[in-house]
Amino acid sequence: MILFLLPMAMHMIGQQKTEYNNKGDDAMKRLDYRDARMWFEEGVVQCDLYSIDQLTTIWLSDEEMRPSMRSLMNKCLNCLNVKGAEGDTIAVSKLILYYTEGIGTPKNEDLTQYWQKRLDSFRQTTIDSSVAKEQNHVRKLDKPKESIHFFGGYAFSKEAPYGLTVGIIQGDWGWFVRFRSNLSFKKFDGKCRDVGIIEEKLPDDPIFRFTNEKKVNFSSAIAGVVIRCLPWMYTSVGLGYGSRDLLCQYNIIDPDNYTLQKSYWCKNEDFSYQGLAADLDVMIKFGSVFISGGCSTVNFKYADLNAGIGLFF
Repeated sequence: MILFLLPMAMHMIGQQKTEYNNKGDDAMKRLDYRDARMWFEEGVVQCDLYSIDQLTTIWLSDEEMRPSMRSLMNKCLNCLNVKGAEGDTIAVSKLILYYTEGIGTPKNEDLTQYWQKRLDSFRQTTIDSSVAKEQNHVRKLDKPKESIHFFGGYAFSKEAPYGLTVGIIQGDWGWFVRFRSNLSFKKFDGKCRDVGIIEEKLPDDPIFRFTNEKKVNFSSAIAGVVIRCLPWMYTSVGLGYGSRDLLCQYNIIDPDNYTLQKSYWCKNEDFSYQGLAADLDVMIKFGSVFISGGCSTVNFKYADLNAGIGLFF
């Protein structure tokens, strides 16, 4: 009821600012209905709902004036029909009264019921809209803000057994950074190929022979995103920089007695890679503990399996 009375009151207050309404109101205070009708009649030309409302009051209050007001009230009825068709609930309420009491028209029960149904429909639409807005507002207020979770743990692979992963997750998304290395920084003296060829010419053209000894210098730095697939499962994808140097040992042989003189290390160009590094992992969460597994690559030429274990905070 408040939803419909408040707009009506505000509309009437706004209309009272017009000169003809002010003078009509003064006449109503003196109970001079004839003078009031003359002023409010000016408002009917504009389909002023306040003027129409005051003329309706005069019709209901003074039966002696009704014969002279029939044509005027019929004009009021026309205005109300136009506004009612546009969905004006104030006008629809007046139409129900007009067809019930026979104001400006004969009484008509069918039209009374028709406009009553239209009014109920307008009210229900307004109520439903208000309720929906309120429910949406409540949902927004009640929706808990996604908490932020930090995680960190040990990361390792076959060639990089020492690593660290740290990151943040909020809701279904997050990010991480990962560092892995084998902490080997072995220096090398030259470059070679896997077929046993040393690319640089050695001084004095000594006799050399490759051994079966090999070492790897490996390190990588990765950053990427974490996506929650299930409440207990996450997928992470990251890109960064990686370096893998495969070092091969060779010996210099004394040409006189074929004994070992000295050992050297060379970088095997066929199996050494630097550049783009990528990780793809799956994380499984058990309470606050997680384990991970996946694969990593350097330049998409070298691939290795990796794993990890850590905690959510």
